[in-house]
Amino acid sequence: MKLNYSLPILILFIALLSCNKDDDNTVPHDPVAQALLDDDELVAYLQSHYYIPAVDDEVFGTIDTLMNNEPSLFSTIQTQEITEEDIKYKIYHFIENAGLNNAPTKTDSVLVNYRGFLLDSTKFDERLAYTWLPLTNVIRGWSHGFIKYKDGTNISEAGKPLKFEDTGDGVMFIPSGLAYANFGTVNIGVNKSLIFHIKLGLVERADHDNDLVLSNIEDINGDGNANNDDTDGDNTPDYLDIDDDGDGILTRDEDADEDGDPTNDDSDGDGTPNYLDADS
Repeated sequence: MKLNYSLPILILFIALLSCNKDDDNTVPHDPVAQALLDDDELVAYLQSHYYIPAVDDEVFGTIDTLMNNEPSLFSTIQTQEITEEDIKYKIYHFIENAGLNNAPTKTDSVLVNYRGFLLDSTKFDERLAYTWLPLTNVIRGWSHGFIKYKDGTNISEAGKPLKFEDTGDGVMFIPSGLAYANFGTVNIGVNKSLIFHIKLGLVERADHDNDLVLSNIEDINGDGNANNDDTDGDNTPDYLDIDDDGDGILTRDEDADEDGDPTNDDSDGDGTPNYLDADS
């Protein structure tokens, strides 16, 4: 399936990532302290709100304040603990349906519907038509969070909008440190935790550099972050590098047995496949 990426407000632009923390557009803060504040705020929200399922033709359910002893979100959520740069975070999930088929890795692409809110119920973004998004280019809360869901089954009819059943449906509650932190965006203030209602239609295993090695396999150290794996030290991570070992031979051309998989070719028998072995 050819991927046609739409770039919603979710996407973390390279310019944002490269900003100096002393830039005038940022607010100085202590990320460790902010993570604790975010978690307290999210827990308080979950304890005081409940989920109302979608009805009729609604795409998503809604969240409202507890009024008549409804079961709180906090009583039904799943907690995902994340550590990045020695900072501990928690993403909370209300999983309405786990999905049926494939869970994405953090380097895959997902076909999704979503709707995003601040904790004060301000809606800042939505995609109600299924949209492809690469999990390498979204907020880290999405990269981490989507691995908790599986995709559904395509039951679309020719000439009609995409339609899926048994999709992964839920709500993700993401702390600001795994979203836009102290940068914010035009529609999202600084240090704001975010709520996303999501439907996961399909997962596609990505090969970003088209080198015949799936991007999730190019996470060599297995830490879930393909951006810090750079075999030849050329400052291009392997999943974006067409010559992973820097030996002048394209990775796709190091498929010696021509079976379409360079990962099982080891000409010198040293246990390192040719595409990662500069002296093979």
